Amino acid sequence: MTTGRVARLRREVSVPMYRNAYALMLNTIVNSGLGLLYWIVAARTSTPDDVGRGNALISLMLLVSILTQADFGQALIRFLPRAGGGTRRLVMVSYGVAVGLAVLGATLAMAWCHLLLDASDPLHVSLPFACWFVVSTVAWSVFNLQDSALTGLRASMWIPLENAVYGVVKLGLLVVVARTSLSDGVFTSWTLPVLALLVPVNLLLFRRLIPRHAASTVDPYVPTRTVLTRYLAGGYVGHLAGQMSSTFLPVLVVQLLGSAQGGFFLPAQTAFAAMTLLSSAIVSSLVVEAAKDEERASHYAAAMLRRIAVTVWPAAVVVAVGAPWLLMLFGAEYRENATFLLQLLMLTVFPKVVTSLFNTRSRLQNRTGRIAVLQSLQAVVLVGGTALLAGPVGLTAVGWSALVAEGLPALLLGPSVVRWLRSGRATAESP
Repeated sequence: MTTGRVARLRREVSVPMYRNAYALMLNTIVNSGLGLLYWIVAARTSTPDDVGRGNALISLMLLVSILTQADFGQALIRFLPRAGGGTRRLVMVSYGVAVGLAVLGATLAMAWCHLLLDASDPLHVSLPFACWFVVSTVAWSVFNLQDSALTGLRASMWIPLENAVYGVVKLGLLVVVARTSLSDGVFTSWTLPVLALLVPVNLLLFRRLIPRHAASTVDPYVPTRTVLTRYLAGGYVGHLAGQMSSTFLPVLVVQLLGSAQGGFFLPAQTAFAAMTLLSSAIVSSLVVEAAKDEERASHYAAAMLRRIAVTVWPAAVVVAVGAPWLLMLFGAEYRENATFLLQLLMLTVFPKVVTSLFNTRSRLQNRTGRIAVLQSLQAVVLVGGTALLAGPVGLTAVGWSALVAEGLPALLLGPSVVRWLRSGRATAESP
């Protein structure tokens, strides 16, 4: 029996789509595990106010970084699999645009935090910190894009190693700064290790992986400027809206409910992000393989859905049931304030698969405008619902709003997604 299972596992990972998906899922598990440990240590060594401020500033950096990448991360995943000789140029263009926009966006964000906010505001920053924030945002943008490049080149197995090193170093720095009087130690320990990892990963990309990919690509395709611009435009609007439903939420919670509630929101947000990233890992691998063989895209999608059903969904159930004990790791206050919120967020994992598959199909068809519309509507429901309900129901407003934002589109889009998946099964069964 053991021999048979090992043989099946070997057959599974011999398929590039599954191998890369499992590598990205492993990366999510590593990131989430080390991230959970990081915030547990932060919660035990810092006050809820310090944790809430640190989380809000990190989230603000992530928001600026992701929005200023202009959706190049998804473009690399979509177009690198067939880029051939144009691979290096496409990666360099993505880096250049993202870095320039990150400097501009981070500078504007810090001008707001330093100049326009009162010194007593939780998000007010000093001038030296503002400069470090700009540098950190630029580094994080390249850090993100290099992972997208590795994914698009079907070299995802490097990503868990890279992020494991980052997570361990980040945790070690947190322990060090907790013993010092350094202000904003949470943010510093989160961002400093990124700079050290940029050089080795990009040497791997440009000296080994990109030349090998360019030489091995058959029937290369590089998108024209018009196609790429249109793709990025729709994707960017979708990303802009999508980030309002993730990285902006901690900032919104702190502004509406205070730093302490922002700290209580943190573990639920971390667990929800982990479940979302598990699905995204599978979907990213699906996009890469389907981009290389678009005629079998629906067949690949059906195969990936089965793997979501046996990995992501059971994990969400386990987290929902174990929410009180999981939050107890952070402290009794976290368990009291965030248990029901975490359970509501785990429920959203089920309908979210429908919208993820819809977005995947839209990306493969280069119809990112549909993604923009969908994610804009979801952002309005989530952010607006949180703002409206925060007063009456407190922190659980985020959970109820997220459930509506994912559930309604899933009901509307479900029939079309099912038809797409069935067409893949028909293709697989045809002679």
